[in-house]
Amino acid sequence: MNFWDNTALALFEEIAEAYRVLSDPHARTLYDRFGPAMGTEALGAGRRGEDVHVTVELEFADVARGARLSLSVPRFSPCGDCDTSGRREGHACPACQGRGVRRAVEPVTVDLPAGVDSGTQVRVTGEGSAGPFGGTRGDLVVSTRVREHPFFVRQGDGVHCEVVLSVWEALRGARIRVPTPLGEAVLVVPPGTAAGQVFRLRAQGLPRLADGTVGDLYVTVRVAIPTGLDARTDELVRELERLLPGPSRGELARFRGGAS
Repeated sequence: MNFWDNTALALFEEIAEAYRVLSDPHARTLYDRFGPAMGTEALGAGRRGEDVHVTVELEFADVARGARLSLSVPRFSPCGDCDTSGRREGHACPACQGRGVRRAVEPVTVDLPAGVDSGTQVRVTGEGSAGPFGGTRGDLVVSTRVREHPFFVRQGDGVHCEVVLSVWEALRGARIRVPTPLGEAVLVVPPGTAAGQVFRLRAQGLPRLADGTVGDLYVTVRVAIPTGLDARTDELVRELERLLPGPSRGELARFRGGAS
């Protein structure tokens, strides 16, 4: 059911409650004595309004820094034509059909903290539907859904990414600037770094929703292998091959045929 269906159900429950109250002999006596004004109060005056639920989509940057959103919220608001009484000139208010509230779509500003994730719910007190006949508002419950990022991948409290190194950077080491969710940082790559090695940059990830501390960034390095070598470059690579010892594969022989 959508928002309006849910609210219609809530109003039906209000009417059922009113029937129960008016079935009480004492309440019925008060209604007969004081007329429609007493009926309005018996129909749930002062009761809290329903909570309103909305879902918003966020960019990764919103998660990193927090966000202020302006939302158009469908909800029931106090009827100004009858001043929430439900009656006008002795009859049911035509603007709200005697309910004291009427449908509206209104702007609400919501501040989302840094660190939210898909499925996080943020409750904004007093921004839901107004209660009937002057009742207090319920809450606005904002559920978040975070869009995927082309570079960063979130895993729990950590953020992961990949950076490509040249062969020479992997061999000789390098200092490279890498993006982080909050800006950038310098990654120190030591000489002899292997493809697939993971470096941990502390406090360069995302803020944690629970306490605001910043998680870590994990950078996996890949090594770009050059292709299409010309004759001169191929000669230099062969010279390098002669100078650098290759891996020993002698122990592989004992595993032939599935032996252990």
